[in-house]
Amino acid sequence: MAQLPGADLYLQDEIQFDLHPTLTRVWSRKGRRGQRRVEAPGQNQKVHGFGIVDWREGWFDGLIAPGRTVAAFCEQLQAALARSQARGRTAIVLADNLRTHTPQGSLKVRRLLAHYAGQLTIVCTPAYDPDRNPIEQLCRVSRRTVTHNHQRTSMDTLVQDVQAHFRDLQSNRDRVLGHIGSHCTHPCQVYDA
Repeated sequence: MAQLPGADLYLQDEIQFDLHPTLTRVWSRKGRRGQRRVEAPGQNQKVHGFGIVDWREGWFDGLIAPGRTVAAFCEQLQAALARSQARGRTAIVLADNLRTHTPQGSLKVRRLLAHYAGQLTIVCTPAYDPDRNPIEQLCRVSRRTVTHNHQRTSMDTLVQDVQAHFRDLQSNRDRVLGHIGSHCTHPCQVYDA
């Protein structure tokens, strides 16, 4: 907590985007008149979106990766850190308690924290409450916007829509702040380099 006055506080999370659409609010009795038909690809494909947002200012950075990789997580940490360093501040990142987000679970994260000692801190939400991170609210918006009830037939179209959604979040900081709220919950563990 003592670091907060001189630090930027970032919220980070991942979201899975599937070519097979998530169906919501389309229920109807089987065989009844007006039953909706939803076209779905035979083979589902997936990409993962990584999002990081400045809790105070709404700055957002999003990227797409083929999986929930530590490389993509570290790339986002470095983007946030570069932004904070340019502002003469340190970076504190609130992330979920995924093993690859901790120095105990990932050698790459451990090396990154050692390299940026005193400039980068990762705070993990408790393992029993992954929804404690306010960026989860932004992930719900992304699911509604991109994955629910869509009719995309190719992965390229889905990825283009995800990228457009991320650009929209980057250009609408006030809306991003409205989704994540204005205060952070108390973290469980702090990993400081």
